Amino acid sequence: MSAAAPRDVDVPRAAPDDRVHRRVLRRETTASRSGTVVVAMLLVVLLAAVVVIAASAVLLGQGVLGVDPRAVVDAAARAPGGLDTTVVVTVGAVVAVLGLTLLLRGLLPKRLPRHTMPSERLAVIVDDEVLASAVARAARSATRLEPDAAVGTVGRRTVDVVLRPAAGVDVPVLDATDAVQRELDAVAAQPTVTAHVRVQPTGRVDG
Repeated sequence: MSAAAPRDVDVPRAAPDDRVHRRVLRRETTASRSGTVVVAMLLVVLLAAVVVIAASAVLLGQGVLGVDPRAVVDAAARAPGGLDTTVVVTVGAVVAVLGLTLLLRGLLPKRLPRHTMPSERLAVIVDDEVLASAVARAARSATRLEPDAAVGTVGRRTVDVVLRPAAGVDVPVLDATDAVQRELDAVAAQPTVTAHVRVQPTGRVDG
């Protein structure tokens, strides 16, 4: 029996892993929480060590550095009755705020000044400073202003461009707005940003 002739087989290429891209983009656009986690864990470990040492001293009937832990607990239990209410409330509020701050820093993501750009093959990140410079340059080109006469500021969802023409010079704001919008459409930053272009009320006086 003769062997079958070899034939070409179409092997589908593996599609890019969107999950990896999303993970990379999320990591590069949000700040790490490792510092907060380390501080919180150190505080918990320190508190646990103090509790273990105090409990061991009570069970053995010994003091810690010459102090009886049972006496300290009894004094702490009696202390609120003899303290000013304002002091107790203040201390409790400080502890509550500290705990809430650590909790929120651990749960809520902190955004870095960056946006992402769509790409089928790569995970693309653009710094907000680069985006602000690009829209400011587009506004200057459309209005023929000096290099320092347009300033861009990028937020999470907005791009603010301030035009600062010389005193007495009229600026075509619509042309600047269209140029900024075209630049944003070309970049297609995510999350989507909205452009706001305005002219500084007081014109520059060039010496």
